[in-house]
Amino acid sequence: MTVGKYFAWSSIVSAVLAAPSLLNENQVNGTSRPVGTSFGVPGSSSKFDYVIIGGGTAGLTVAERLSEDPNVAVAVIEAGGFYELDDGNVSTIPAFYLKNFNQTPVADTIQPLIDWGYITEPQAGLANRKFHYSQGKTLGGSSGRNSNIFTRGTKGFYQRWANLVGDQSWSWDEIFPYFKKSVDFTPPNKAKMGVNADIPYDSAAYGPGGPLHVSYSNYYQPMNPGLIKGFEDLNFSAQTGFSSGRMDGYGYLAVSITPETQLKDSSETAFMTNALNNSKFRVYKDTIAKKILFDGTTATGVQVETAGLSYTLGASKEVIVSAGVTRSPQMLMVSGIGPKQMLAQHNIPVIVDRPVGQNWQDHCAFEFQYAMKVPGNAALEGDQQYLEQATQAFLTTQTGPLTNWGGDLLGFEKLPNPYRKALNQSALRDLAQFADDQPEIEWLIASHGPQMATSSYVTFTPAIAAVISKGTIGLRSADPADNPIIDPKTFSSPTEQALGVQIYKRLQEFVNATGLTTGPELKVGPLNTDAEILEGIKQTALPWYHGVASCPMGRQNDTNAIVDSNGKVFGVKGVRVIDASVIPLIAPGHSAAIVFMVAEKLADSIKKGL
Repeated sequence: MTVGKYFAWSSIVSAVLAAPSLLNENQVNGTSRPVGTSFGVPGSSSKFDYVIIGGGTAGLTVAERLSEDPNVAVAVIEAGGFYELDDGNVSTIPAFYLKNFNQTPVADTIQPLIDWGYITEPQAGLANRKFHYSQGKTLGGSSGRNSNIFTRGTKGFYQRWANLVGDQSWSWDEIFPYFKKSVDFTPPNKAKMGVNADIPYDSAAYGPGGPLHVSYSNYYQPMNPGLIKGFEDLNFSAQTGFSSGRMDGYGYLAVSITPETQLKDSSETAFMTNALNNSKFRVYKDTIAKKILFDGTTATGVQVETAGLSYTLGASKEVIVSAGVTRSPQMLMVSGIGPKQMLAQHNIPVIVDRPVGQNWQDHCAFEFQYAMKVPGNAALEGDQQYLEQATQAFLTTQTGPLTNWGGDLLGFEKLPNPYRKALNQSALRDLAQFADDQPEIEWLIASHGPQMATSSYVTFTPAIAAVISKGTIGLRSADPADNPIIDPKTFSSPTEQALGVQIYKRLQEFVNATGLTTGPELKVGPLNTDAEILEGIKQTALPWYHGVASCPMGRQNDTNAIVDSNGKVFGVKGVRVIDASVIPLIAPGHSAAIVFMVAEKLADSIKKGL
């Protein structure tokens, strides 16, 4: 499938968006200022207080917070542009998000303007398959492209994090205000959803007035009653969402979405638009950071390149690396911070010998599809009439299936008996390292199906929430324009494999309890023996794009740590990493909300001089 064909179907909703409003002009203290003033001139070397490498989820959040001081000069280097323009409606309308997460490792199925085009190494734990590992190359990063599910992890998870890094400011009570700081919460609009169902939420978990809109889709998935029945039959308790430090039971999903328009909200639409108010804020879009420049061990700026023009952006205070879980370790390594053997292979002088890129973690998710008795989002792919009706609902009332990424409910649990009794002692010891309140399984269910489906399908996606496997990010060359070597080593742990077999058995119980499906599973069919189940999982499982810990924070004597608990890189001065790569442990659930929190907290650390 070519890129041209890939986008042809999206033209039906082309009326949804004009150019982003920020591309017109901006008002600063009552004075009109062309927005072009906020974009750097390629080829012209300049100096700032802070230079941020990466205009993604964390990078733009940090940029906006630092730019709240009108005397602070901030530059953001971003390899991509505006996803609203480069990707049309695919990255803005919730129902289309899967179009950017095609796992097929074929170049002409990947959108090159907003995606780095990573292809993993063959994954031994996944039947030696390769995967497209989608990561945002755009202003807003992956926050402009993902499903925007908002979960935060558990209180025990953050206590484990705080203990590991030796800094109690990472415990739940201390980081909770930073979670709230980003958010402007709007309760579900049940009138627009067209249902009388109870949709519990915890308003105390959110703050009013933050830049990022968090709310709910104006569409109630018809499969919800069946899923609720399934959860309750399996003794899941109802929760008020997953933003209050508790993740056991089932609940409705909050998402980062603008309630009035039902368009996804991102760090670009939420934070960068505010940063434009600072006359000293500059964005260098479509620009590659080549390497961090040092005077001895003190960072002085960044060498960059735009369309072949090479120039320097100086940093009088700090270089902040916010290039994401794959690109941040690459940037450190090409700049001389990383494993000395790897740097030597590419003739890179070593400034600091640290195991950058060596402790990467990501979730593993299993996908099993069934025909479904009630309508679902799958028909948006192949039923033109259904898509046209959904488009009209979106355009006229901001309702209908296009407002919904594909699901409303999540569930979390530890593996219960009798399945737990089947685990061996080695697996039980591995699972005992996690916090008492941390779930081992996530249950995500979406009304998606095979490509170009014309009827209704449901995809059950249980995921391992207690991750053991660790992968690596390596250098392909000394040039950051060359993608790094991506090897998540997904599902490689014997404990995860043993857990996966039992999760599949639990899945059968859940599917039957919902009463939603008709016929056999569609991807691999019925699986009976443990060996068949394990092989079936390997054929359907995938890495889940929630990567963390490729530049983990920790104590200085921790040989795995790359940065301290304030994000400062060990062994050098003036370099800080702020993004998912510094998160030292992978949380249960989804990572976007956590990355916003990390950015808020570490931006505050900078302001406090920490």
